[in-house]
Amino acid sequence: MIEHIRNKYLNSLTQIVVLNKNGQVIQTDNQLFAFPLESLLEDFHPFFYIIPSLLEEDNQETVFSGVHIDYLETKMVLDVIVNSGSEESNPFVILIDFSSYYKNFQSIAQEKNESILSFHLEELKNQQLEAEKIFKDKFLANVSHDLKTPLWGTTFFVNKLEQTQLTTIQKDYVQTIKESNEHIYHLVQDLLDLSKIESGQMEIVHEVFDFHQAMFHLESILKPKANDRKLCLEMKMDKSIPKQLTGDKVRLNQILINLLDNSIKFTHEGSVTLEINQLEKKEGKTQLEFVVKDTGSGIDTSNKEEVFLSFKKLHSSKKIEGLGLGLAIVSNLVRLMEGEIDFQTEINIGTTFVVVLPFET
Repeated sequence: MIEHIRNKYLNSLTQIVVLNKNGQVIQTDNQLFAFPLESLLEDFHPFFYIIPSLLEEDNQETVFSGVHIDYLETKMVLDVIVNSGSEESNPFVILIDFSSYYKNFQSIAQEKNESILSFHLEELKNQQLEAEKIFKDKFLANVSHDLKTPLWGTTFFVNKLEQTQLTTIQKDYVQTIKESNEHIYHLVQDLLDLSKIESGQMEIVHEVFDFHQAMFHLESILKPKANDRKLCLEMKMDKSIPKQLTGDKVRLNQILINLLDNSIKFTHEGSVTLEINQLEKKEGKTQLEFVVKDTGSGIDTSNKEEVFLSFKKLHSSKKIEGLGLGLAIVSNLVRLMEGEIDFQTEINIGTTFVVVLPFET
């Protein structure tokens, strides 16, 4: 049984070549290669040049692993055992075919190396992204603070200048400076907020506030801007919403001002509407839905998620100011307040943003 298995599986993988002391073939089974009798092995492949030097001393056995042999269009990877023989026995060489083994091993090793390399590349990539994020956060925070100091100075002196006797042209100049200062201030504030959010320093507070009064104040802030653009700004509020709520009034205002300001900015005619509905009210809690609708130009984007990316401007026109931070900040604030945000848009028809936020009553 054993001899049958050996003959079937091992003979085809092993060749025995018996030599004389000169390295000539005197006997071979030719299982792998056809070596003529009385020929020298070194004539068949450069590797066998070493054979004669290994036969100089008796009873020496040398093993070579992973030898690549290319002979008569046959390519193999062999383990080679060379026995120098003795006075009583001839030298012999055993050739063992490990081609398939080495091929599989090489494939596995290559996959392993590629896997290790991919892991290290991914690790380096993550380290680089983390370093870039830390640098960006520090840069935004430092630059924003550095900009605020001179901005306060110009604002103070412009206000002082406005109180003096000015000509009509000078008043126009002062008004332009004030508007420019205000625009820069909002940009700086957006940078600071983005830096705080991304570095995890933005905290949501929970305090009792007068919700109805907050919404009335919000409308009074934005109404003049809508009037300047000859737009109708309307607020519709569900009367069942409790007057006193617990939550972050400042961040709620920031979310709604950003959304409404965007709607006013991108609407050239028609209206901007804020609808506030109470979706669900349980003991001690309520869910409010804020719907901001406009009849503006719509958002030209094939990917909704892109709208909430930092520095993603909704319009390519140079006439429309901004860094593209407003909606990124809104999205992050909604997430921090454990709410949800979505929108529907249609080019030249308008856009509707829907924000759902939880409050305590």
